Amino acid sequence: QVASFMLFGIMCMMVPQCRGFEGVIVICLFLGLCDGFFTTIMAPIAFELVGPMQASQAIGYLMGLMAVPMTAGTPIAGYFNDYFGNYHAAFYFAGVPPIVGGLVLSVVPLVHQRMLQKQRLDSGKDKMLAPEAVVNGELLPGCPASEAHI
Repeated sequence: QVASFMLFGIMCMMVPQCRGFEGVIVICLFLGLCDGFFTTIMAPIAFELVGPMQASQAIGYLMGLMAVPMTAGTPIAGYFNDYFGNYHAAFYFAGVPPIVGGLVLSVVPLVHQRMLQKQRLDSGKDKMLAPEAVVNGELLPGCPASEAHI
């Protein structure tokens, strides 16, 4: 998902570089693929992060947040066209947020892993005395134990 998000931003920035119709077709093909990858993996990631009971609400919030730039993007692009005389700046600025978002999302697992390591070191001997009954994959992150077997 992170790779498709970053590739989406790069492809947005490549649109002004196209000199012919064939280039636009190739760019649009990659934009569609990246958008499809991002959209289809959104539900499983939301399910994993917030659990089965709140997954639909999380997806709804995400779609609502995505609607803001989708609505505001067109007038902003028109403003850039009026100011610069072409749409090149609009495509360049449209590519920056997905790239920055992808970079931030790529750091999240590293931070999460460090937090888990620190938590294991802090708990130390307590974890060694009481083995956990949860097998890897049986319980999703962020999911309370009461929702695990629904």
